[in-house]
Amino acid sequence: MSNNSSSPSADKTRQTLSAQRTGRGRVYLVRTVITGLVIYAAIIGAMALLETRLVYPGAFTAIKIPADGMVTEQIEYTTSDGHRLKGRLLKRKDCSNYLLFMHGNFSKAQQLDSWAEKLSVAFDATVLLAEYRGYEDNLNPTEAGLILDCEAARRYLRETYGTNNKDIILYGRSLGGGCAVALAANDGAKALILERTFDELVGIASRQYPWLPVRLIMQSQFDSIGKINNYDGPIVIIHGTTDRLIPIDCARRLHNTVEHEEKLLIEVSGLGHNGNLPEQCLQQTVAAFESFNSDPR
Repeated sequence: MSNNSSSPSADKTRQTLSAQRTGRGRVYLVRTVITGLVIYAAIIGAMALLETRLVYPGAFTAIKIPADGMVTEQIEYTTSDGHRLKGRLLKRKDCSNYLLFMHGNFSKAQQLDSWAEKLSVAFDATVLLAEYRGYEDNLNPTEAGLILDCEAARRYLRETYGTNNKDIILYGRSLGGGCAVALAANDGAKALILERTFDELVGIASRQYPWLPVRLIMQSQFDSIGKINNYDGPIVIIHGTTDRLIPIDCARRLHNTVEHEEKLLIEVSGLGHNGNLPEQCLQQTVAAFESFNSDPR
């Protein structure tokens, strides 16, 4: 007669094996979770260490300088924290304006002589192309540092030509837009032009790296949307509809945030982040300022 019931010793063995398998599974799960957390923490640490290269890649990129183009003068100015920087100056005789241009990443002041000429003609302006720390030297670029650099360039214009901050047009492209907003918010401007720039740089980074706690670890946040209403002068924002790096929604949010009426958003159909800006955009900008009775020309 067969006995289907297990002996106490067999049951105990099965229970022991089952407990061992469960224990091993838990150990494996814990180890996997810990390993994943360590890897994630390492990635966060690496991204934090690489922030400077990610935010300011132009400072680490050699750019070929065109052989042709308008000749401008190299000038030097000293920042309030003691750094000597080299900008580019296009002097326009008997001009009615002074314009400070702050470039974007993957660009340098020494590359933009022909652009300075276009600005000079459009705005009847002496134009200073500001340069940033780290782009022509071995310094480390930071948000605070770049703002000091642009303030020093503006001070050069002010002291050289006997003008004041509210007589200087500020023009910022991409990264330079964050600097331009900061300068206008701190000390005013004759007019503010923002081209293909962000509402907040940390927001752009958050969209590119949604799996990282960017807002907690990123130091260069460039909160333009939080600063722009500290400036109450005329503003023109220019942005391309096909910009994938900085979506046009950023420009729309920045424009909508401005509380006063002397503002204009120029949406350029088909323009990406690095495309050539149509010359009529500068003409539209001048016309807008004239309609604001600010007469930057």
